[in-house]
Amino acid sequence: MNDRNHHEDLRDLLPPARPTLAAAPVELTRWVTRHASRLAGLGPGADPGAPLDDLEPLRELVGDARVVALGESSHQIREFGLLRHRVLRFLVEELGFTAHAMEYGAAEGRAVDAWVQGGPGDIDDLLAPGGGACRGLGMPVECRDTLRWLRHHNAGAARPVRFVGCDIPTAGGSLAPVLEPVAGYLTTVDPGALRFLRTALEISEPIAGGTVMVPAYARLDLAPAEQDRLTTALARLLGRFRDLREIYTERGGRAAYETALSDVRAAVTTDMAQRAMAEALAGTPDGLSFAVRERYLADTLLEFLARSEPGVRVVLAGHNAHIQRSANPADGPLAVTTMGHLLSRALGADYVPIALTGNGGDTVENVPDRDHPLGMRWGRAATPEAAPDSVEALFAGVPGEPALVDARALRAYARRHGLPEPVRTRLDTAYLEMPVLEAFDGIVCVPDTGLSADTPQ
Repeated sequence: MNDRNHHEDLRDLLPPARPTLAAAPVELTRWVTRHASRLAGLGPGADPGAPLDDLEPLRELVGDARVVALGESSHQIREFGLLRHRVLRFLVEELGFTAHAMEYGAAEGRAVDAWVQGGPGDIDDLLAPGGGACRGLGMPVECRDTLRWLRHHNAGAARPVRFVGCDIPTAGGSLAPVLEPVAGYLTTVDPGALRFLRTALEISEPIAGGTVMVPAYARLDLAPAEQDRLTTALARLLGRFRDLREIYTERGGRAAYETALSDVRAAVTTDMAQRAMAEALAGTPDGLSFAVRERYLADTLLEFLARSEPGVRVVLAGHNAHIQRSANPADGPLAVTTMGHLLSRALGADYVPIALTGNGGDTVENVPDRDHPLGMRWGRAATPEAAPDSVEALFAGVPGEPALVDARALRAYARRHGLPEPVRTRLDTAYLEMPVLEAFDGIVCVPDTGLSADTPQ
């Protein structure tokens, strides 16, 4: 795997958007126009602290769900960040939600949780090392403002809102954020296991970077035997944790053991995610291998629910492609089981995913680039015209302001009348094929989007 020219642009892995319809179904477009709930505008000067009356339709859509997932068709979009901020406020202030989970490193998220509970420091300094999907790419200013609101809310709340990171460290770019805390733990409970951890750091850190793309490119030139040595060291470390569970808990307590075990699992997952991405760059993508990160995302949130007090309700922020309830084709290049699919299987009706997408304005173009410090470049691109068989095309009759549709009601109408349902939705400048009205319970379409001011280039 040392030929720098044989890997491919990851955008080519998505199936080409060949519309199955010549035009969007008129009856469905009319239904959306009549039944969509218009939300407050998100243009210049929009106030995230404004009244939330426009979000009342969410009350019925959400019901008694324990987890409400808020998606986005692209990271780093200003309007999606503002809208998720307002929805989080509504769910916390009006419906009593008590946790905010993000596609963000689980280990790094513990420090963020301490800060929103009133801990010392400044959020910008805290996030400088980064974590999860925001490592290297930078957490958008809208997300940072949401965390500032959470801290302010918690200062006077009878039941403060927790912050939960669900993802592997540094968007898969480095094992250090999880292995370094484990090293301190092992020094106390099992110094003999440190040799496995040190081997893993010795191999992984010279190829680490701000996202999974950096080590994935580096692995194209890394000897297979060295990659196997890394994987073996992590497997032995994880095995030791599991085999010596009782000894570890007696020496360090159960809570510390569970935290360290989660970090070791994150390291193992990161190694597997890097391997999967390297295989994709080499032209041999495997959707089954990509599922490893989705499993960690889902399991981390489910474990948080299991150890939380009764009644905890979670607002989960992540990409539409992660929160979708539907699975992906088993023979495709994408993860077969998504986080949302796994959460839906575990929680049933207690899981409500809501997609955020856009029509018009600008979006993000994600371009893999081996020579870039992040392994990819994020740039500005015009939002393509909606494909006629996409869910975005159904919102043509509601321009000017964001619109919310109950996908369950739209699906029931389409099936009652034998109308073709949308089969794709946006991902940056491309499209993902999926049964959209089954994948999400709600869909919000923003008519004009733009990039966050601090989007990295």
